[in-house]
Amino acid sequence: MSFSNERLKKFKKYTDLREEIFSKEEQKELDSEIKLEISAMNDLQESISKAIVSYMAKEQIGFNEFTRRLGSSSRQTSRVIKGEANLTLATLAEISSVIGKKPRLSFE
Repeated sequence: MSFSNERLKKFKKYTDLREEIFSKEEQKELDSEIKLEISAMNDLQESISKAIVSYMAKEQIGFNEFTRRLGSSSRQTSRVIKGEANLTLATLAEISSVIGKKPRLSFE
């Protein structure tokens, strides 16, 4: 099924739906929760990236060797180091095993 421009115009915009569904106070609360979640994700990604870069420097290995040790693709390794990957707990455990550090999560 293809959508013509005319049909697409009939759909409500996200902002319009948001205002219909949520009060101003609820919108502020949602925005606050989203900001906290993004901040937490960025902090976790930065922490993982720093741990990997530190490990690579300590071991005097390059990107390709780290990728080999991790058993990952170069694309995925690059995304992890750049903080762009959405990591599973299993992947975090694999990274932890390779770098020889125990991960710890704390809520502050």
